Amino acid sequence: MRMIIICILFSLWFFKNMVKKIGFLLFIFFFSYSAYASMPIQRLLQLIDYIGVDYREAIKDGQVINTEEYGEMKDFALAVRENILQLEGVDKKLINQVAMLESLVNSKADPDEVAKLTTDMHSQMVADYDILVVPRAVPNTLIAKQLYEKNCIACHGVKGNGGGPLAKTMEPLPTNFLDRERYKERTLYGLFNSITQGVSGTGMPSFSQLSERDRWSLAFYVGQMAVQANEVEAGSALWKTKKSNSDFSLERLTTTSPKQVEISSGGDAVAITTYLRRNPHEVMKKTKQSPLEFSIQVLEESRTAYSSGDRAGAYDLAINAYLEGFELIENSLDAIDPTLRRQIESEMTVYRNLIRKDKGEATVNSAYNSIKLLLEAAQSSLSEKRLSGKTAFVGAMVILLREGLEALLVIAALAAFLIKTGKREGLIYLYGGLVVALLMGGVTWVVSTTLIQIGGASRELTEGIAAITAASVLFYVGFWMHNKTSAMQWKHFIESSIKKALNKETLWGIAALSFIAVYREVFESVLFYQALWVQTDQNGQGMIVYGLLLATAILSLLAWLIMKYSTRLPLRQFFAVSGGFMFILAIVFAGKGMSALQEAGKIPLDPVDLPSVELLGIYPNYQGLALQCLMLILASIMIIRDNQKNRNGGV
Repeated sequence: MRMIIICILFSLWFFKNMVKKIGFLLFIFFFSYSAYASMPIQRLLQLIDYIGVDYREAIKDGQVINTEEYGEMKDFALAVRENILQLEGVDKKLINQVAMLESLVNSKADPDEVAKLTTDMHSQMVADYDILVVPRAVPNTLIAKQLYEKNCIACHGVKGNGGGPLAKTMEPLPTNFLDRERYKERTLYGLFNSITQGVSGTGMPSFSQLSERDRWSLAFYVGQMAVQANEVEAGSALWKTKKSNSDFSLERLTTTSPKQVEISSGGDAVAITTYLRRNPHEVMKKTKQSPLEFSIQVLEESRTAYSSGDRAGAYDLAINAYLEGFELIENSLDAIDPTLRRQIESEMTVYRNLIRKDKGEATVNSAYNSIKLLLEAAQSSLSEKRLSGKTAFVGAMVILLREGLEALLVIAALAAFLIKTGKREGLIYLYGGLVVALLMGGVTWVVSTTLIQIGGASRELTEGIAAITAASVLFYVGFWMHNKTSAMQWKHFIESSIKKALNKETLWGIAALSFIAVYREVFESVLFYQALWVQTDQNGQGMIVYGLLLATAILSLLAWLIMKYSTRLPLRQFFAVSGGFMFILAIVFAGKGMSALQEAGKIPLDPVDLPSVELLGIYPNYQGLALQCLMLILASIMIIRDNQKNRNGGV
């Protein structure tokens, strides 16, 4: 119905007055019907918020100033009343509030009185029906700007003033986000709801195809367009001086309008609200859940989404529950109860597959209940939010050893190769890639703690793509080294000279491989250490540093041993050993890359009843094992063909 109205308005724009009447009649018809139809809670909340903001466009000093707008408000109030009465277990207080709302609208009451009542109703419904009204991840305003340019400029205009190219074809006109009065009335959650649900009877469509984080990011972005730079600066100064005793919470920021803040807390609080709308990461630092609490909450939302028929949404939530929650404390739990860690990881994989294969509500609910019990056991083992010094120490050491070992093997093998072949000047390229990767890791730490929150899916995608890339390069290098072990190829290699063989392109390739191998491990380690850091106290944080130092010492010793003993081999045997080693590393990286992409939800995961060997990148699922088997077969074919060629006298 909404699209029909838009099409009529667009095609007959030159009959503007006539279209207004037709559109309004259709609009009234639609909502007269919807008043008696079931309406989702989120849509109902949106309608309540809409009345609170737009009622003042219809009434002033007890008089109707916009007939069409007032008719809309009366119909919305009727729709709210009819739908609230249909809710299960509706609180008597809410019934009284909705009756009062309809009475106020019908009697042309003061807009401030209506706005206050709708705010109270909103809070009551959020409390009664346990509605999530805050973002789970920090909104990214940089991404939001791109989303706005792609989806919103045509209607709302470049600056957000509602003057986009299509604006003249629409009735009512698109929202002017620069309107200060309307800015003061809007909540961020109201904007999020409008972006998610769309606005019936207008040209505003639903953007539910965007991820939840993108929709929240857009809400924060448009919710601060009317803000001036000097207001943000004033709010920043107040936030920093009053941070310790401020009662600002994330929920207050998203569900309270600037005008409500002013009435309840004064001008300074409004300035702080202005600052936080542009810098949501500041308030989210204070209200961050522990990873296990997050996992339990999001799994519950996943179960609910599946029960309501949203299988795709349930699957995405199940992935988030693992990536943004449990995975961040895996290393800490592994230090004290590795069996429980493996059990939870396995059960969460099973749960995702039950959703993906649509095994039914009863089966999914049973799996959810099992995981919840395991996560609560993990909470108990980890003592909720604070880890002991011993656990922090072991966790820090395990993270670096686990994440750093593969990178170390690649760097040490390449360094030994350069030294053994007399190409020591190539070490500067190798170590240059390593240093740049470490510096980028430092940048990642700063960015992820001050500017944006790097999501679990982004983390796994980065790791997965980097691992697959590294596997491809290592596979090629391994074959190249094996190729040099035959007599004819060895003679040709010596005659062409090692130094000529390693040209600038090769050296830059070594630098790139060094960077990829190290940064993929540093990137993930940074995010794991951040999660570990916030789970312990000051003493535990000191133990994290000691764990890091011990792991660094162990890795340094391993690097020295590899360098010392590998370079003692005769050159031809060195190539044979190193070539085989590169093949093995390629298969390990391929398995880990496939696993990371599966955890990000980009590739299906079908389990196999086999043991997992994480050190070798062997994970019990058909997809990963198939890729590794394919690489083994391909390597075998290449080696056999190469050997056959050499036996026939080829070069």
